[in-house]
Amino acid sequence: MADTITASAHAATVHAAARKSAWLSHQEPAVRERILSNSRIVKFSRGERIIRLDQKGSNLYFLFEGAVQVLVPRGDLDVVQAHLVSPFEWFGEYGAFTKRNNIAEYRARIPSSALVVLQSRLAALEGDNDFCRAATDLIADSFKRSIDLFAGFTSLKGDERVRMKLHALAGSRRSAESEERKIVVSQDELAAMSCVSRSVVSKVLSELSNEGTIIAEYRGVVVLHREKLLRE
Repeated sequence: MADTITASAHAATVHAAARKSAWLSHQEPAVRERILSNSRIVKFSRGERIIRLDQKGSNLYFLFEGAVQVLVPRGDLDVVQAHLVSPFEWFGEYGAFTKRNNIAEYRARIPSSALVVLQSRLAALEGDNDFCRAATDLIADSFKRSIDLFAGFTSLKGDERVRMKLHALAGSRRSAESEERKIVVSQDELAAMSCVSRSVVSKVLSELSNEGTIIAEYRGVVVLHREKLLRE
């Protein structure tokens, strides 16, 4: 009985966080509850592949704990890390809603847990116009964030790209009332995602630490003031 109560309390906590996410918080209450009622909590071990590159269709996920790597093909290489999904963000929406081959691979960076809405459950919701609008909202928002990020990269200097990538990784939603957000990422990973050398990342992190904008930790960064990452 105790385990059941603990599991129920945990599910309630995860659902409450999902309701406050940037996507669901803007949807009609009935749509939010239909999505959550068709979800379940899953756990992933470190390095576990969640969505395969070129997999046709996918489930829809809301990351509650951990970090998930987003890997994309680059040239003749296998895949390289392009982004990192942080807690309280949705992912997998492209394959989930279009049922097309996925254009990225998702792997658990560290042990992680997430809400998952299975593809079969999503199909059952497709007859609801409000749900279809919600799905369109999520895809459009994801596309806009990607365009903004990559468009900015083309005109920014190396140190500015690192700041911009940290800003994106920190997300727009908070796990608590404070602005603190822990990003599980190494300097090598941040350098690869920002298309700069590791020395540039080290220099930027040192500057941000001195400014009081972040706290640099071993294989991680705590963002204290997200908006200060972007210079005026």
